[in-house]
Amino acid sequence: MTETVTPAPKILLVEDDQNFGNVLRDFLSNVHDFDVTLATDGLAGFEAYRKEKWDLCIFDVMMPRLSGFELAKKVRESDTQTPIIFLTAK
Repeated sequence: MTETVTPAPKILLVEDDQNFGNVLRDFLSNVHDFDVTLATDGLAGFEAYRKEKWDLCIFDVMMPRLSGFELAKKVRESDTQTPIIFLTAK
């Protein structure tokens, strides 16, 4: 019998605080076995978004170059299905 391996869910994490982003990425990857890609500003996050299919997006609200809300708006122009979670310190 061949065992089918389900790929890990893919998460796009966009967080401009590199240290917090690394901690969150490592937690999601190592503890929960998600496949997490970290981008550190909104434009880099949008470029990463366009290159792959994601199961979940996690966006910081306040970021340079493109806020999390602006990034979500750009994502929603072509994708109304992928869940988005916002992070904020406010």
